[in-house]
Formats: sequence, C-alpha cells, structure tokens
Amino acid sequence: MPPVPISEAEATPVGRRLATAALIVIAATAASRGFGYVREIAAAAFFGAGADKSAFDVAFLVPSTVQILVAQAALSAALIPVFAGLLEKGERQEAWLVARTVFTLMMLVLGVVVAVCIIFAPSIMPLFAPGYRHDTVMMAKIVYMSRLLFPTVLLLAATGVFISVLNSFDHFTLPAIAPIVWNVVILLAIFFGSGRLGIDALAWGVLLGTLAQLAMQMPALTGRGGRLGWGLSWRNPYVRQVGALMLPVSLSLGLINLNGVIDIQFASFLGQGGVAAMNYAFRLYQLPESLFAIAVGTVLFPTLSKLVARKDYDSFRDTVSLGLRAIFFILIPATAFMLAMSTPLVRLAYQHGQFGAGSTALVASSLFFFAFGSAFSGGSALLTRGFFSLSRPWIPTTVAVFNLGVNAFLNWLFIKPFGLGGIPLSTSVVSACTFFVLLILLRRELGRINGRAVLRSALAAVALSIAAVLGGFAAWRMLDGALGRSLSAQMVSLFAGILAVTAIYLVLARLHKMPELQLAGLLRRSNNKT
Repeated sequence: MPPVPISEAEATPVGRRLATAALIVIAATAASRGFGYVREIAAAAFFGAGADKSAFDVAFLVPSTVQILVAQAALSAALIPVFAGLLEKGERQEAWLVARTVFTLMMLVLGVVVAVCIIFAPSIMPLFAPGYRHDTVMMAKIVYMSRLLFPTVLLLAATGVFISVLNSFDHFTLPAIAPIVWNVVILLAIFFGSGRLGIDALAWGVLLGTLAQLAMQMPALTGRGGRLGWGLSWRNPYVRQVGALMLPVSLSLGLINLNGVIDIQFASFLGQGGVAAMNYAFRLYQLPESLFAIAVGTVLFPTLSKLVARKDYDSFRDTVSLGLRAIFFILIPATAFMLAMSTPLVRLAYQHGQFGAGSTALVASSLFFFAFGSAFSGGSALLTRGFFSLSRPWIPTTVAVFNLGVNAFLNWLFIKPFGLGGIPLSTSVVSACTFFVLLILLRRELGRINGRAVLRSALAAVALSIAAVLGGFAAWRMLDGALGRSLSAQMVSLFAGILAVTAIYLVLARLHKMPELQLAGLLRRSNNKT
C-alpha cells in the first residue's frame, strides 16, 4: 500500500501556523478534558448513578439542546464563514458591524426563549423524560435545576459570538482554555456545595462556570480593529447571509443533538439510573473525539471558509483529506482500546464512593457500544464543517433529518436484545451511516475528495490498531492479575496498557511507513519553530 505524501500546501508557513494552532487547541482541550473527567469522577463519587444524577442530566439536557439549536455551535458555524470572508476581502468594519448585529439579535430572541422556558418548565420537562413523569419528587428536582440552567443559553450565545470572532482572527488559545475554568468552577461547587445543596450544587456550578467562561473571552477582543456591543443593522445583506446559514446550520446541529434527546427519552424507561449511566459512558466515549477531532475541526474551519472565499478548491480538498486522515489515525486505535478495555476504564474512572460495581457493569456496556462510532462521528464533524464552508448547510441538515428517524427506530429495535447498550449501539450505527453519506455527497460537490488516500489510511489504521490493542490488553491483564484492584494498582496497570498500545501502534505505523507520521512530524516541527 503506497504512502500518500504530504502535499506542498500542507508544508507551507500557513500550514505550519495552523499546525501550531492545532497543537495549542489540542493541549488546552486535553487539560480541559482532564479537569472534566476529574469533575465526572467527583460527580460519580458524590452522587453515584442513581435518581439524583439522572435528574440533573435531564435538567441539563433541555437548555443544552436549546443552546446548540440556536446558540454557540450554530452561531460559530454560520458567523465564521461570513466574518472570515469579509476579513479576507479587507472589509473589517463591515465584519464588525455584522458581528454586533448578530450579537444583539441573539440576545433579544434568546432572552424571550429563555423566559418562556423558565416559566413553563413544569410542562416542558416531562416531555423529555416521559419515564419519570409520575415520579413527582424526581420531576420537581428536574424542574428546579432546569430553571437554574436555562440562563446558560444566553451566556453561551454571547460566548459563541465572541469565539467566532476570535477564531476568524486565527486566535484559538483563549477560547480553548476557557473550558478549563468552567470545569474548575463546577468542581469547586461539587466539593464545597454538595453537602448543603445536594445535586443542586452541580447545577449552580454549571451556571457560574458558564458565566466565567464568557468573561474570559472579553479581553482578547481588544485591539482587533472593532468592538462588540449593541447594534441593529438587520437589513445588512451580510447579516441576512448569516441568518440564511443559521437556519439550516441550527437544524443540522440541533437534529444531531435531538438524537441525544431521543436517547434519553428511551433511557428514562430503563430505571432511575439509566440516564446517568448512559451519560457517564458518553463522557468517556467523547474524550478521544473531543480531544483531537474537534480540535482539528476548530482549527481547519476558518481556513476552509477562507479557501472557499478565494475559490481555491484544490487546497480545500487537500485540507479536508488531511483532516480526515489525521482524525482516523488517532480515533481508530482509540476505538479499539475502548472496545477491549471498557470495563477497566469505567472501573478506574468512576467506581468510587457512591458508584458501585453494578453501575460499572452498566456504564461499561454502554461505553462498549458507543465506541464503534467514535471515528465515524469525528469524521462526520469535519465533513459537516466542510459543507458549512461551502455554504451548503442544507445537505448535512437533510442527512440529519433522515437519521433522526433511523435512530429512534434502531433504539426501539436494539433495546430488546441489548438493554441500555442498545441505545449507544444505535448511535454508532447512525454515526457510520452519516459519515459515508456525507463523504459521498461532498465528493459530488467537489468532483473528487482524495477518498482513496483516506480509505488506505483508515484500513491501515484498523489493521495496526488490532495488533497494538492485543499487545496492550496482554500487558494490562498481566499487571492487573499481579497487582490487584487497588486504586494505585488500577492506575499502573491501565496506564501500562495505554502505553503499550501507543508504542506498538507507532512502531507498526513507522514500519508500515504510514504518511500520517509525517503529519505528526509536521506538527512537532512547527511547534519547535514558534
């Protein structure tokens, strides 16, 4: 299988600058996820996987879904192509006028939405967890916490505008490290507030952490030739362009996340701890994707938008191919490791305090089935951003609409033989379908997509990952039997397994002359030059 060389575009100073930005985002995301998993471990130890934690997960689900529909992620996907395109054309003041108007409109519209949701929470929340409808104590907790959390929609919308502007200027550092503060604030709330407030401390921590995350973005906006604030130029054609992108982008991202709503609706019928167990598994499953795939997409999205503005579609294809190959190079071995080591991972991460062995078995089963979709989900996120950059947002939206029904049907079908694990299995199948459909459709838009290079890279990664994980599993099993199951012993044996998988995979990749090692070298060289 001949290697695919790194293109000239990937080795330019711009490519090195983007590689450096990717390293910064990855490092900051790694730190944030590290604190995030400390947060999850603390939540598991203090609250377990029972009714209280499930109540919080349902309460947090609705405002987080609303903000995804019309706030942070959708805003960045719609605003960045317009704002970055105006900067590329030298129209900086026009870009800032658009940003101010979008900010004002979002605050006005979402202010009304949040007020309505807070007032009618007792009627809204049972729709999202019908299995808990007749549990009056649990539903009262859900309603109270949801009212605390709905204001985060406004805060995250403002954060979305700020981050979109900063990313358009190729500033990724502060937006990337702000979630670290978010996690730290929540951790402090759990440690110092849970004794007096119980599970409500977690909701207060999320609210205060979101406010701190917004405040951190403000200083980086100074000195960039404009300002954010109140303004209403809604007749501006570029504002209308953002609005035209916003609707399908919101629908696309929202529909993807509505799959999560459907999942929780099904899980609410599988006992009081079903929702919490599935969400604990989802956090672990998300770690490799959020650590690497999301970082790659975050860094490449403004570049893709600028390449489209310059009509440089050859470089656009190269950039998408580069991103997919890099994502698969990391996520495929991560998938293999989660499949083989789901129970030890969950046991080490969560089995402390109120979180017992029964909860570990339930969460590990969910993690096992989630893992199958990891690489496909990461690839789909990048392809979706490619469509957004091409101003073709209705394509992934249509795919998301179709997959919504498929996910609901597969949940119903898989729950019977697999129990709670059937829900994440459905998610994985839908992720795979989404990736292949989006890849075919993007190829149709561009004429070609360097698909053979991506396929060769993915198949090689699968083969090498199997060999690496077999070696890593053997190393873990040997140490686990010799050292036992104390916390320190689990840390040593699991870390040894991870180290063995990583070392074997990289050695085999070098022997196989996988070109993705050149990508890693490019990142390393660019980092040394900064």
